[in-house]
Amino acid sequence: MEYQTRQWLEEALFDLLATKKSLQNISIAELSEHAQIARRTFYRYYHSKDEVLTNYLDRLIQYYIIELQTAKLTNFEDLVNLFFQYWSQYTEPLKILQDANLLVLILQRSYDKLPATYTTVMAPWHITNSDQRQINYDIRFITGGLYNIFDEWLKGDYKAMPINELVTTTLNTIKRIKNS
Repeated sequence: MEYQTRQWLEEALFDLLATKKSLQNISIAELSEHAQIARRTFYRYYHSKDEVLTNYLDRLIQYYIIELQTAKLTNFEDLVNLFFQYWSQYTEPLKILQDANLLVLILQRSYDKLPATYTTVMAPWHITNSDQRQINYDIRFITGGLYNIFDEWLKGDYKAMPINELVTTTLNTIKRIKNS
């Protein structure tokens, strides 16, 4: 029942965000009513509506990390492809977050979670020493760049541009920069 209740609250939150476009404009009472649960039940599972959203995002990030850990990344193109393939599965809820100016939370929460998993992801460009500063810069550079390209794609091109074209466009950008 706990999982089901949490799922109802997440669905209700996204339904309301899609129409209200702002987390601040949604009350706990309204969220509970939309999820068809008592307000008391809401507080049994969450302290705030922000927590509903962050739990959802943390779960998506954790699944992404699992994808990274199990992938056989032989080159950077594999990572770019995996990143866009993974996040494009969630286009609808991520578009709702983007319209509510909340999509950046994924990036912020990823920055908190990815450094701890760096050594568990096998990638040929990873450094083998434990220079945490360099690891943090690598993660921010790669994740920030890919996130911002995804954000731009989600603003309008997601309906017309397939993921393989987005991957090619991204890799072409990197090649141009590298070769200049």
